[in-house]
Amino acid sequence: MFRSSEPRKFHIPTDRETAEEWGGRIAVLRDVPPEWFVLLGRMGSDGYLCHIDLNYHLNHELIAIVQTSRPVPDGFRVKSLTTPGSQLFNFLGNSGRIDPRHHLGPLDPESISAGEIHLDGEPVPVEIHHSLGCRSALIPRLPDQEGYVIVTAPDEHWASVLDLTLQPPSAF
Repeated sequence: MFRSSEPRKFHIPTDRETAEEWGGRIAVLRDVPPEWFVLLGRMGSDGYLCHIDLNYHLNHELIAIVQTSRPVPDGFRVKSLTTPGSQLFNFLGNSGRIDPRHHLGPLDPESISAGEIHLDGEPVPVEIHHSLGCRSALIPRLPDQEGYVIVTAPDEHWASVLDLTLQPPSAF
């Protein structure tokens, strides 16, 4: 076994570096309640940044996810696509509402209703997916850039996540 004495080159990008790598605008809540704090997460496919999650927390509890996504370039073998249903399952697991390791079957029967989310002041009709006291909705197109947004939150915080704005990388 060969070992190197050189330090490992491991770098965790800052929120600003992630936003600059993204290059486009990122969906955020327009008015964040003062007691909430946000953590930025990222997910890539074959080295290409394809999802940015803004995870909103209150007292160490995950209470909302606003995910801005874009398709991977043509020619990539691994596609990365999230749906309101997959994001809802992700939220339920990450917020401790279910244990995804033991939840082998489908979620409680998912219901869908019509609703509206505002994006940069414009109302966007959406289908809202409901399960286990939480909701998730997809904004399928973004103005002036490729991609989509999925918003997910528990019923008690849903009204707080219905007004989004797209921020440039310099806002991070």
